[in-house]
Amino acid sequence: MSSSKQLNFFITPEDYNSINSFLKECSAIILTNDDIKKEKNILNSITDLNEDVKQIFLTRNDFLKDVVIKTIEDDISYYYITSSALLEFSIGGFYPYDKNSLQSARFYYIKSYYDENGDFVSKSEDFVSWCDEIFKIFKKLFLKKYSKDCYCSDSAIKWIESNNAVLNNGGQKWSKQ
Repeated sequence: MSSSKQLNFFITPEDYNSINSFLKECSAIILTNDDIKKEKNILNSITDLNEDVKQIFLTRNDFLKDVVIKTIEDDISYYYITSSALLEFSIGGFYPYDKNSLQSARFYYIKSYYDENGDFVSKSEDFVSWCDEIFKIFKKLFLKKYSKDCYCSDSAIKWIESNNAVLNNGGQKWSKQ
């Protein structure tokens, strides 16, 4: 059994510039699975994302040595989050195929796991502390409790209320009415 932590929330593209500033203050490096082997996968900003890319990974320069890239058939490479010092950031927002729904966003990381030998491995205390600090500060700076257990940015709340949106799909998206 691995140990992990996540924070689910709703943001809109209006929040991206402020989030970028926050990530820079946290010394975060933004990575994407696109072109891993060509090293074009490091982004300067979440606003640099292609519209179809909705998941990135965050790390710090001193954690790069603990990032694992795996390659499968057809020479497809991906970040192996289980053993990597990576904080997954699923941005959510408005997907190209559904502009009438606000999709949930998420921070997720794995604290500890069982390796291929069955040994229990804990990630570095520095990495875990860094991730926990990002959760804590991000929540304080950007999110408000809205609805039952739903955290939203101000822009998300504004969109939800101006569109009379309802929460559906198990709490994964707000849809216009």
